Amino acid sequence: MAGASCSPGTGPSAPAPVPVIVPPLVPAPIPPPSSPKLPPVPEVRGPLQISVTYPKPEQLLTVRDSNFIFGSVGTGGAALRINGVSVPVWPNGAFMGWLPVPPDSAPHYELLARNGTESARLVLPVKIPPLPDTTHRDKVLGDTLQPVLPLDTLVPVSGNVFVTLGAPGPVDDTDRVTIARPAPGNGQEYKWFLFPGTVVRITGEQKASGDDFVRIQLDSTQEAWVLRNELRAQATSPASPSTFIGDSLAPVRRIGALRVEPSQEWIDVIVPMTGPPPPFLVEETDRTISLLLYGVMGAPVVSMMTEPTDPYFNSISSSTPEQSRVRYTINLNRAPFGYLALWQNGALTLRVRRPPMIADAASPLRGLTITIDPGHPPAGATGPTLFYEGDAVLQVGFRVRDLLAQRGVNVVMTRTTPDPVDLGARAIISRRANAHAFVSIHLNAFPDGVNPFVNNGSLTLYFWPQSIPLGVATQAALLAELGLRDNGIKFQNIAVARGTWMPSILTEGAFIIMPDQEAALRTPTYQEAYATAIVRGLETYFASLARKP
Repeated sequence: MAGASCSPGTGPSAPAPVPVIVPPLVPAPIPPPSSPKLPPVPEVRGPLQISVTYPKPEQLLTVRDSNFIFGSVGTGGAALRINGVSVPVWPNGAFMGWLPVPPDSAPHYELLARNGTESARLVLPVKIPPLPDTTHRDKVLGDTLQPVLPLDTLVPVSGNVFVTLGAPGPVDDTDRVTIARPAPGNGQEYKWFLFPGTVVRITGEQKASGDDFVRIQLDSTQEAWVLRNELRAQATSPASPSTFIGDSLAPVRRIGALRVEPSQEWIDVIVPMTGPPPPFLVEETDRTISLLLYGVMGAPVVSMMTEPTDPYFNSISSSTPEQSRVRYTINLNRAPFGYLALWQNGALTLRVRRPPMIADAASPLRGLTITIDPGHPPAGATGPTLFYEGDAVLQVGFRVRDLLAQRGVNVVMTRTTPDPVDLGARAIISRRANAHAFVSIHLNAFPDGVNPFVNNGSLTLYFWPQSIPLGVATQAALLAELGLRDNGIKFQNIAVARGTWMPSILTEGAFIIMPDQEAALRTPTYQEAYATAIVRGLETYFASLARKP
């Protein structure tokens, strides 16, 4: 017994620790090239160093499902794992990952890289958006004496308050207009472009997309929305910014006899009237341009005014005037090419531009003036190895300039240096040069939540219908020269292409955030291919003008 009491204890043993199995870092397969026309990605051998181009540290993501992350590890041939997922690394060290968004409990990306004997680790903190609020606030009981309105609630403005539009802005030109849209908030179509001095009635205000909007009446049956800061300063009370100050009586706009004045380069449709500039809307079809005037009276009915000797202008007619509006329709023998709305000497002038005379379809650009706009700065996207969009498209722009000059074109460049150019000034530069076309050169990127591996490609954007034929021709040339996926020709609210005096488009030739496309865009070969596509698109479009409709 005594001996037993002195022996070592033999109680239950502690469980053996379970080893944590860390999967080895194995290079992920590189996706096939976006196009067989892309030059090979060059090999880079440098020190292993992780840098993330997107997202930035502490950046608030806008999605909770999946998102992209891209940057560089400094050297090719490395293996990279992000939050446990193997991510491909291209030969130049660039990487692109499409991963689940980190959970709320661990809002960060952990990047582990290895290349031979070297290894690197980086933890990138990010902010995760909150879960959507599913509370039915309309059913929540609250203080019935002092209800708190949500920020996006419409606040009506009672009574008759007529204010003047056109607050001073960065652009002081005929393109300095107040943009009105059918509903408040960003993403709405820019539909009306109103002259400074236009007087409208305010009927409400609302905050949307982080901005303050006011609801206005164009006439008794049409409402629109403008930014509050577009009101003249005297429209707001200094003592109470929420109070609007204006006239209580509506302006009287009485229309006089319309007249048409043709000239060599354009046809002026002149609508004289009393009072301040009217709200108006210009719309196009394949053979007409219509001018709808709001808040007017006394418009005489216009009979069909034909000019059979004019090769472009056919006639003008008007609808039966309604209580507060009238529409004039300009009928053309060919598709609209451009126009300019002017308010001068108590009259609204719609200046309809004639298309240029193309004498030789085999050399359709000779003698024309064309504006090339290398997009950005300000702003712009950046690729995985920090190739900035503004620098890349400037090189493409120089190549377009040289190709056009060889074809006898007078080329206007909106910028030739890395210095920023105001977005609103770019279309003005083109109009002042009386250019026949405007092409803005860009490279694309995606917003959060879009998989870049399956959605990248070439895209052409336009704003006015008159620009669609040029867009169609240019998009076809981009696909042929660059060989990327066809992302189509689309309408978009783009500031640089809103000029009306000429066909204006914006090209998104490639995606600078894709490693293989960013690497290609660094090469003179691919820059030349992008430039060639733009020139061929212009040639195709202007050659079509040499043919009869």
